[in-house]
Amino acid sequence: MVEQLGTHVRAILTRLLLIIGILPIFLLADLMGPVREATAQIVLEDAAGREVRLNAPAKRIVFNESLLLLSLALIENDPVSRIAGWANPQRIDKGVYASFHKLFPEIDNIATVGALQPTDTSVESILSASPDLFVINQWQAGWEDTVELLNAAGVPVIFLDGPVNDKRNPLESTAFSVELLGKAIGRVKQAGEYTAFVRQRYRSITERLKNVSEHPKVLVDGFANATCCSTPGQNNRMTQNIVLAGAVSIGADVVSAYEGRLSPEYVLETDPQIYIATGAPNLSPDTSLIVGGGVSKETALASLRNVVFNSIRRNLTAVSERRAFGISHQVSISALNVLIFECFAKWAHPEIFADIDPNATLAEINRRFLAVPIEGTFWVGLDDEMTKIEPVAQ
Repeated sequence: MVEQLGTHVRAILTRLLLIIGILPIFLLADLMGPVREATAQIVLEDAAGREVRLNAPAKRIVFNESLLLLSLALIENDPVSRIAGWANPQRIDKGVYASFHKLFPEIDNIATVGALQPTDTSVESILSASPDLFVINQWQAGWEDTVELLNAAGVPVIFLDGPVNDKRNPLESTAFSVELLGKAIGRVKQAGEYTAFVRQRYRSITERLKNVSEHPKVLVDGFANATCCSTPGQNNRMTQNIVLAGAVSIGADVVSAYEGRLSPEYVLETDPQIYIATGAPNLSPDTSLIVGGGVSKETALASLRNVVFNSIRRNLTAVSERRAFGISHQVSISALNVLIFECFAKWAHPEIFADIDPNATLAEINRRFLAVPIEGTFWVGLDDEMTKIEPVAQ
């Protein structure tokens, strides 16, 4: 009772001080300091290399990235009850959201607070959700002020991804993030079980590629639409997964940023052997790749055909040889990215990985880990029998 009262008083005082703006941050910290407990039960090091102390496993979390719902659902049986607030819930695949809503209708009541970017974030809105932890998906410059104000108000902050992960591959980065979240909410065992599963799936592929010398060229076309082509850069985790899967992204040599654009001329001249579009459920089916929760294979295939045959992409060797595919962008940047990694490996080296079945892997994840099984079409390819008839050009 005393702890709850202290939290309530702290939130009210902080909001008043933020509104009237009469005290500097260091004075705010001095004022709020006595409310905090002197010792902490949980000590974490987050992805920004910061030591973070929690008095107890977090029960009311605010996420700056709603897609972290999937990370939480992998290790928590009732993930929605843990989320006090989040930013941009519309970023969640609408089919996946519908699946969660069936089991946890209270998901509609989660407060929309904070923002994906630090410059758009209101500390007051975060505090209005009375969190005991604020979780930021990825460190970037600009979060320092938000962290300082929240810490002064007694709300700890952790970064799930950031500089600590810069030298780690996508597997270890994902494992670090899931395990850190597990420690923060008291689900260490569950987080360890999932990351052990993911490590085993990665090993089953990377060990077989040790002596493979052929590395096919791949074009990853981000949120593919009528205009070619956006692509992940050399330090993008998707690009790194392409490399781990035994292939080479043609965008890695020319895009040094996290993502960028390739000219149609460069794409046609480089002529990748494999084409991979990324997409989502809420885009235009006439001009974009439609994949995700609740999406049928027929819809996904039709959208993939429109993307590749009604643009300059139809001149690529990858398209003529039916080595053109599509993936869910949201799955590829989530803690479920092992599924997309298996797709990459299977498409790059079909003979070596004939036994790898991402559908079976998803079924196992649904059965063993996810609090809410996800269903739909999260990847698709022109090699399917249903794609033999090309669409009429529009």
